[in-house]
Amino acid sequence: MRKAFAVLSVLLLSVFTLTPAFGQSNKGIISGVVKDAAGAVLPGAKIELQPQIRPTSTNELGEFNITEVDPGTYKVTISYVGFTRYASSVTVVSGQTARIYALLTVAHANDQVIVTADRPHGEAEAINQTLAAENILQVLPAEVIVSLPNANIADALGRMASVTIERDEGEGKYVQIRGTEPRLSNTMVDGVTIPSPESGVRQIKLDTIASDLVESVEINKTLQANIDADGIGGSVNLVTKTAGEAPTATLFGVGGYTPIIGGRTVDQMGGTIGKRFLDGKKLGLLVGGTYDYNGRGINDIEPDPQPNPDGSLNPFYDTMDLRDYIYYRTRWGLTASADYKLNGGSNISIRGLFSTFRNWGHKWVYTLQDGDTPKYSQDWRRPNMAVGSLSLQGRHVFNASTISWSLSAGRSRSLSGSGSAKYKWAGDTANYSCNNTTGVSVYRPGWTESCFAPGADDSEDPDNYRLSSFAPPTFGQSAQVNLQASGSYSRFYHIGSHYGTFEFGTKIRNAHKFDDTYDESFAPNGKTLVSDHPEWRSDFKDPDYYDKTYHMGAVTDYSKVRSYVYSNLSLFTMSGGPGVNANNYDFVERIPAGYLMNTIELGSRVRLVAGVRFEATHLDTLSYDPNLDPPATTLTFKAGGDYLDVLPSASLRFAVDKDSDLRVVYGRGLARPDPQDVTAAVGQPDISTTPATVSVGNPNLKAEYANDYDILYERSFDNAGLLQAGYFYKDLSNPIVTHQTLTNNYRYNPGSPTLVSQPTNAGSAHVQGIEIGFQQRLTYLPGVMRGAGISANYSYTSSLAKQVDPLRTDSPALLRQAPNSWNISPTFDTKRFSMRIGMTFDDKMIYEYQYEDLAYAYDENGNPIVVNGVQQTVPNPLPGGIKGPLGDNYLYPHFQFDTQASYRLPSGFEVYAYGLNLNNEVFGFYNGSTQYVVQREYYHPTFAGGLRWTSHRE
Repeated sequence: MRKAFAVLSVLLLSVFTLTPAFGQSNKGIISGVVKDAAGAVLPGAKIELQPQIRPTSTNELGEFNITEVDPGTYKVTISYVGFTRYASSVTVVSGQTARIYALLTVAHANDQVIVTADRPHGEAEAINQTLAAENILQVLPAEVIVSLPNANIADALGRMASVTIERDEGEGKYVQIRGTEPRLSNTMVDGVTIPSPESGVRQIKLDTIASDLVESVEINKTLQANIDADGIGGSVNLVTKTAGEAPTATLFGVGGYTPIIGGRTVDQMGGTIGKRFLDGKKLGLLVGGTYDYNGRGINDIEPDPQPNPDGSLNPFYDTMDLRDYIYYRTRWGLTASADYKLNGGSNISIRGLFSTFRNWGHKWVYTLQDGDTPKYSQDWRRPNMAVGSLSLQGRHVFNASTISWSLSAGRSRSLSGSGSAKYKWAGDTANYSCNNTTGVSVYRPGWTESCFAPGADDSEDPDNYRLSSFAPPTFGQSAQVNLQASGSYSRFYHIGSHYGTFEFGTKIRNAHKFDDTYDESFAPNGKTLVSDHPEWRSDFKDPDYYDKTYHMGAVTDYSKVRSYVYSNLSLFTMSGGPGVNANNYDFVERIPAGYLMNTIELGSRVRLVAGVRFEATHLDTLSYDPNLDPPATTLTFKAGGDYLDVLPSASLRFAVDKDSDLRVVYGRGLARPDPQDVTAAVGQPDISTTPATVSVGNPNLKAEYANDYDILYERSFDNAGLLQAGYFYKDLSNPIVTHQTLTNNYRYNPGSPTLVSQPTNAGSAHVQGIEIGFQQRLTYLPGVMRGAGISANYSYTSSLAKQVDPLRTDSPALLRQAPNSWNISPTFDTKRFSMRIGMTFDDKMIYEYQYEDLAYAYDENGNPIVVNGVQQTVPNPLPGGIKGPLGDNYLYPHFQFDTQASYRLPSGFEVYAYGLNLNNEVFGFYNGSTQYVVQREYYHPTFAGGLRWTSHRE
């Protein structure tokens, strides 16, 4: 660490000794604002001067500021994709500011809709911000986010190139960028890393954040020195709303319906108000909020594929869950900002965001078992998650120098969880008969009619069960607080005709995460038959369950069972409680960082950005001591450590012509282990399985690293269009994988086979791919078709992971890497009507490694055979091989069709309607091959309509 900062000091000293570059004085300033003919500001507009001065671009308010300009007369050219170029001349006087007020007109008369319709204007902004960025960046503006039914941020991101999403209960949850699992990406709000609300992991559960709270979403697909290094896959930055040039007030409301489980409803409402005050509109204030309710319904089956007893590869299921869910998902959030523009392009702002998500609902499960009696259970789900961020930021320009700084705090938390009631069979065991049989299709396994015989043989009659355990929702919470401070200094310079900017900065980030959750469980002291408690019955019914392929019987009401248990505690024995959750931990991670970065124009066509980042990591953890017997009840096991990483990056940008560029980028990044992987040092085995299973942590786990390489060609078109085509390669070292060891000597289950799962660094991996994106307004088409447009992207990725498990000999693909993904989004716009279709496809991907073609070797007494400290293995061929029922666990391919249309009315009103998941796409998992079903669930389409009012519409 000391050596790194010594090097930093020497480099800084050398910079300030470059007197030819920095010893300039008696300069002038050029500042201005760029707008369209309707008065809307144009962020990302490119500003060029001749004789040559470094190019710049407008900020989010359409403003630009060029300092340290030699006195004289310059030709100014301003370009913005979709608009005609602006050309003018400006005279700079020593010590004074020359001002430019540029109004750009659309490139073609047919493009007039760009300045009148929301989404086309937002698309044009995103194209120009993408072209202006130093790194490879994708931008999704608010106007595009709300043009399709995106319930949360993850849903919106899933429509971008090389981004796939993991879904949960019908919505996006995690994003997977460029074939990497969610853990390898970073999520920020206004450039500040935010903590995960979930216990034990780093990735952000993005369904916690409503899509209406942000102004735009950015994905940085490459790393550079002034960006946090923990973004191997990419960095997602949520940009919050700020007051614009024109006062704004927006209100909206929407209601809808899903035809499942008798009909479920959706509702959403929200609004934003913002205005700038004082002379020169220096002060901006904005506040916004949103609320949505989703009465999600889900029909789900979850079979358990096993090798067929007849020796064939025909699917056979030992058990299958018939599951029904109803949810009351509510999400609300607030955003607010205040900013003040100082003189000379300087500003200071405070921004905040808070979003909370209650994923409440009920689940009922009937479990059929081949040749055995069934089971019944129910869950009462009460997860309550929240994410909040508050940051104070400033940017100050002093002649050739710019100072930027920020102070921020972020907090997330997860409260409660799921309660359950479990039941055992109390029906006619002697005559009960139930077997797996051929179903109506390979994806809908069949079960004999005897499974549902009326009376004492009916698997789906709660009167044939007795209560075996009752558990309230999880107590306690998991929470994380991030505190961060950063500062940077940059200085413009030139050496001869070469202009550049040198920048250095520092940052410190401190994260404190803990999990103090615990569970309680109540077991009846005697037989508690459901048939003796008719008051437990629920009025829930689903006669059309799974398109009537299966039958969902009567169910019990969790709240009524809970009332009985709490009113008769003497009839139950309680287990669990504080101090017995082996996953509890306390985690503190402190990351001081510094960087150096230089940007220089090597000629009229070549721009080089190069830098190096230093990140030190200090880690302290507390968990249960694995060496104590009986197990510990307090957190006394300490672990942690320190390490320093040096992370270089470079980006070369070559202008092929005035409309196209070629970018070549290199960056080195890292992904630190999840808190649960380095802190959960002890685990209690689950003895309900054979063999028993247990997961333990690894305090010696190290970070994962990657060298990332990119090449990208991009070309802009006059008709608000952009073509991008690129190739990327990521070389990963120290990948974190889970190893499983079968032992008879696990400390808390001696003498019995126990399968111990533990994360470790092993082998190596790489992922590579191509991505192509194209969007353009088709205004050159004749007649009414000139209102059409298209936005489409495609990506192909492949990967290889070596030594992921000592019990397998092959090299599978990386987790969450989808070979093919694409989005096609036709659009149509007039001055009042707007419509967009969204078609999204994500290919199959490995969700969890579980295939093994080797087995550990044991002697005739059941003892492991160990040679030189390594347990020996023997071949263990599985039925069907890696494609068989014991193969890796995959997510099914997912294709979804959505659409939304709107029509503008007078006085700023707009009506709109949407259809979500119109093709009723299935979500689920399989083992090895698609025929070996693990889960398949349906949500049905959602139809909704609403009204929006915007004050400055006309």
